[in-house]
Amino acid sequence: MDVDLTGIGSVADLAKGLVDRFFPPSMTDAERAQATLGLQEQIEKRESAVLDTQKSVIVAEMNQSDNYTKRARPTIVYFGLVAIGIVHVLLPVIAWIILMVKGIDIKTNMPDITLPGHFWAAWGGVCSIWVIGRSAEKKGVTNKLIGMITGSK
Repeated sequence: MDVDLTGIGSVADLAKGLVDRFFPPSMTDAERAQATLGLQEQIEKRESAVLDTQKSVIVAEMNQSDNYTKRARPTIVYFGLVAIGIVHVLLPVIAWIILMVKGIDIKTNMPDITLPGHFWAAWGGVCSIWVIGRSAEKKGVTNKLIGMITGSK
């Protein structure tokens, strides 16, 4: 099994597959090769344009003067902590107080209040990446990836 780390093989395979499927079977091998090469160039141009657009968006976000947008990752972390505090501390305490005041048995009537698994997966992933980036930054590691993770230049 060959692994194509550059993506060139996959683009060439896609272009060849498109030519084989949608172009007339009466084409000569030279015409097929020329059509495949033309499609391959168009696909590569499109991919390059998409990457350039993504890069320009990230650069624009990092170069703007709005510190909140640059520091959105910590905001996600803090929001998650607040959500955990509300759902796993505040709401159970309120439920416990209400049950106590009404004289209802707490052991059998306490509601099950939890955050969904998707919250934990998404928030845990963001926190993990951010903590790794901040730890690397504090150890003196500076590169573009660490800068993107932490929001620093």
